[in-house]
Amino acid sequence: MTQLDSSTAVSNPGSEAGPFDVLKHNFLQIWQVLAALALIYGFFFIMSEPFRSFDTLLSIFGQASILAILACGTTIVLISGGLDLSVGSIFAVVGVAVGIFMAEWGLPPFMAVGLGLLMGAALGALNGTIQVITKVPAFIVTLGGLTAYKGLAEILASGRDLSRFPDAFTFLGTGNTTPMIIMFAVAILTGLFLTKTRLGSRAFAIGGNEEVARLSGVPVAKSRIYYYMLGGLLAGLAAIVEVAKLNFAMPARGQSYELYAIAAVVIGGTSLFGGRGGVGKTLLGMFIMQTIIVGLSYMGVGTSYQRIAIGAIIIVAVYWDVWRRSTR
Repeated sequence: MTQLDSSTAVSNPGSEAGPFDVLKHNFLQIWQVLAALALIYGFFFIMSEPFRSFDTLLSIFGQASILAILACGTTIVLISGGLDLSVGSIFAVVGVAVGIFMAEWGLPPFMAVGLGLLMGAALGALNGTIQVITKVPAFIVTLGGLTAYKGLAEILASGRDLSRFPDAFTFLGTGNTTPMIIMFAVAILTGLFLTKTRLGSRAFAIGGNEEVARLSGVPVAKSRIYYYMLGGLLAGLAAIVEVAKLNFAMPARGQSYELYAIAAVVIGGTSLFGGRGGVGKTLLGMFIMQTIIVGLSYMGVGTSYQRIAIGAIIIVAVYWDVWRRSTR
């Protein structure tokens, strides 16, 4: 798991943290999140008999997979100091569009998937471009995108029967195994992007201190657009996997997915303020959140109370991040 995490960006230019210190820091952070996951899983294992089956464990991984794919893109955006609240709506647009491509246009699955990914990337890049040009806070720009893209998904889906897709497409969502394989592949590639490419490494520098990064010659504006584009691309991929799994598309899918993605990223230890984090931690954060949701369901706790629990966990995770930053 450690190979999926990048080193913490040092917000203080005078910091002298060496490679060993960085590795030790990441190691301790990952084990903290793993310990939390083990404790939460153990609690539900003791409290709920149905929770103890191996099928339940597979279900947790399977249900977490699609949201984890989306959350990988959110991780990139947050590390760079950005925020994208529209990824759930991008998810809806791409899902509906891919359904139209196959059900009405008769396009082969590989072409529909390719166009869907391009659409997701384009919508994400549009968010980044608007934010960079107008200087309007990302929160406002992507909040507008959340509403606008949701409306677009509803218009596209109006009166259409988007279901019963070819087997070559639904294979992408087969059982829990295929989404899990796609999730781990995306996580590995995202981790390599963040740790082994110049553009990925710049995300930590920009998120850690944007002004210092700019003075150091980093093309901040151009890089930001790329990060939002990748966030949209992975939101589109997540939508494609879910449509393949359900064998139908509808605009209601994706609602609140952006909040679940942000929750998983923050719970995993990526800073909401930018400059620090890793995709391996995001996967652990998503598994924690999905374990809580499934565990509460088995204990008979309603969806409304589950949302309250997740909301409380987000607040605690952000508070913990603020406290860690203040004690450095």
